[in-house]
Amino acid sequence: MARIDTYARACRAFTDLVSGIPDDQWTKPALGVWDVRSLVGHTARAIITVIDYLDLDPATQVDMPTAGDYYGQIYLAYTNPEAIAKRGIDAGVALGEEPVAAIERLVARAMALLEQQPGDRLVSLGGMGIPLDEYLKTRVFELVVHGFDIARATGQSVDFPPELIEDAASLAAGIAARKGEGERVLMALTGREQLPAGFSVV
Repeated sequence: MARIDTYARACRAFTDLVSGIPDDQWTKPALGVWDVRSLVGHTARAIITVIDYLDLDPATQVDMPTAGDYYGQIYLAYTNPEAIAKRGIDAGVALGEEPVAAIERLVARAMALLEQQPGDRLVSLGGMGIPLDEYLKTRVFELVVHGFDIARATGQSVDFPPELIEDAASLAAGIAARKGEGERVLMALTGREQLPAGFSVV
C-alpha cells in the first residue's frame, strides 16, 4: 500500500503540473521530437500502462525481481526510440481537447484497479513477471523525470515530494550500475568527476 500511495502522489503532482500548461504552449517544442502535448502524452503512459497491464492476467513467476531489472531486461534491451516517440505522439493526440480531464480519468481508473490488487500481485510484461510494487517504481520514475521535463518546457515548477525524487534518483543510479556506469555516476554525484555531455542512464 505504501508504494501505491507513492504512485498516487506522483500522479497528483503530474496532474497539477499539466493543469498549469497555458493553451498556447501545447504545440511548443519540449523534448527531442516531442512538443509539449506529445511529452505529456508519453508521460501519461506511466498511467495508461498500469491500466493496461492490470487488465491482463497476472504473471505466474517472478522474472524481474526489481525495478532495476525491468530497465535492464526489458527497457534497455528492447527499447525502440522511434516506436517510443510515436507512442508519445499518439498518446498526446488521444488526450483530446481536454487533456487534464482525460488524465484525471486515467488516474482514477488506475487507482481503482490498484486498490483491488493483492499485495503479492505479479504484473506480466510480455510474459515476464515483476512484482507490482517494483513495477510502480518504474512508473514513478517516469512521472518524476518527465514531470521535470514538462516543467522546464512550460516554465513551471513542479512540487514532487523529496522522497519521490529520492526514489527516482536511486533507481537511476541502479540502472547506471547495471549498465557498468555506476562508478562514473557515483563519482559525479560526489563531486569527483563530471558526466560527459548527453550522458543518460536510459
